Amino acid sequence: MCPPFAPEYTEDAVSPYPSCMHSAKSSEPSVVFETTRLVVRPATAEDASLICELWTDPRVTTLVGFPKGIPTSVGEIQEQIVRDAGRPYARLLIAVRREDRAAIGQIKLGEPGADGIAEPDIKLSPAYWGQGYGRELWSAMIDLLFGETDCRLVQGTPNVANTASIRMMASCEMRRTAEGVFEPPERMVDVMVAVPHCVYRIDRETWNARRRGDVASSASPD
Repeated sequence: MCPPFAPEYTEDAVSPYPSCMHSAKSSEPSVVFETTRLVVRPATAEDASLICELWTDPRVTTLVGFPKGIPTSVGEIQEQIVRDAGRPYARLLIAVRREDRAAIGQIKLGEPGADGIAEPDIKLSPAYWGQGYGRELWSAMIDLLFGETDCRLVQGTPNVANTASIRMMASCEMRRTAEGVFEPPERMVDVMVAVPHCVYRIDRETWNARRRGDVASSASPD
């Protein structure tokens, strides 16, 4: 399960892909991609404290099934950062605001599986919710995944109660295709609850068509 991000959305009256022209990989090695307002770089050991704060904050994790936060530690996160450093689509990344270099959250692109599906993840600090950063990152990650990998679908699985995430995914031309329930594995029943979710997807053909601008929006109004 790749949990959806916490509620963060702004009704930006702009193109469904507001950051397309900014999402190319930077020539600077430490930068994974850039958007209009943000720079995304690999997480380092020094970022583990920030990530731990996000993962243990119930405001961020309740809607992904962890009402008391995700049980983890700074040390465990540092180990994960080292372990996944060589996996560009699975490693943890940090989103930094251009204007003041503030680290506003942690993201992951999502390594395409054998089924050709990539599932990105965003966790923003609550201080930066409601400012359109989630949508800016999400659309840029769609661009990067289709542009750099052979994935056939990019997918999101927001909690059915997470209306902000649902609106954001729909605004990025993702279509609602299914609903389901994530059940906690037996070893986590003490810390995790079931998550009723919906599935939003965009396929490569739709992405190509939207990039050309020759297909009218057909996203779900949810």
